[in-house]
Amino acid sequence: MGPPSTGRPSVRVFLSGVQSVTHLLYASSYLRHLIEDTGAAVTLVDLGVGRFLGRANVTAQDLRGVLGDDPRLTVIGAEGAARWRSEPGERCIYMGVGAPGIKPYLRLRAARPSRGLHVVVINEGIGSYGSWRTRRVALRRQGGREPWASIRALAVGAARSLLTDERWALFRRAGADWLVDDRVAATFRARMTPPTPTKPVGVFLSQPWVDLGLITEAAYLAHVGQVAGVCRSAGLAFLLSPHPAEPAQRYAGFEMTAHRGPAELDPDVVGATLVIGATSTALLNIKALYGTRVIRVVAPELTHLDHELSPGQRSLLDAFLPPARPVTTLLDRLTELG
Repeated sequence: MGPPSTGRPSVRVFLSGVQSVTHLLYASSYLRHLIEDTGAAVTLVDLGVGRFLGRANVTAQDLRGVLGDDPRLTVIGAEGAARWRSEPGERCIYMGVGAPGIKPYLRLRAARPSRGLHVVVINEGIGSYGSWRTRRVALRRQGGREPWASIRALAVGAARSLLTDERWALFRRAGADWLVDDRVAATFRARMTPPTPTKPVGVFLSQPWVDLGLITEAAYLAHVGQVAGVCRSAGLAFLLSPHPAEPAQRYAGFEMTAHRGPAELDPDVVGATLVIGATSTALLNIKALYGTRVIRVVAPELTHLDHELSPGQRSLLDAFLPPARPVTTLLDRLTELG
């Protein structure tokens, strides 16, 4: 049974592929735009969240907490065949993360062969600006084997190219330039608690490189320790912000930020004197959304990751972030920044 009649147009949005709370923020920005632009009563159907590195980093509570706080929006988690249905007269939209999910797309098409289906693709992160080759590399990094990594990367690339009606992303190209889409940015900024000025602090954004098997835990902790030492030498207190997919206990030897959600909504991160990280979506977003001062550093074992970027990814990062440099240059860079 659908939502009660309000006299407004009715839209049903089917959402799949969510693996992080940040994905929910992108989805929320689209839904708010849809409601405000059309005045529609929107029903969001949760087709199920995904897993990253074997962990479910998004809960049903997260989904309703981020998406379900607008009275004009109804969030449901239908089961079985009911999840693919819609009410008579409803406009239907399928929203995928990074690319349309082929299985959900086919199920939704089969459920309404004679009705339209508008396909929207929202950001998944820096991967959204890559190519099928960078996706194949990412799949291999996450344990995918050939030939399936190549087949899946090609299939996802084809689905993104052929099935997408609308892309909803934080960044868009305007000629040779990259611009922040304020319709998307507004959702992050509205949810951001204003930072409280504190003592000078450097925050390090960690990444799950250990969990991906790209560096040993000992080597990565040594890298983080080097960054912490340089910060303290420069008169900065040091805080670490773990990636949501990492076990926080790995960094028990460091003081960590209290917030465990997206770094883009953490006042300790956004309000820091300096944020330090590798080539990450969070570092890019924080700089682009808030203008926070940032530095990119790279461990020797991870320098190949920047070489694997696509031209589009590289130009986007270069538009907002300084080049990645080894930790050995960090003190000089901090001195230059004052």
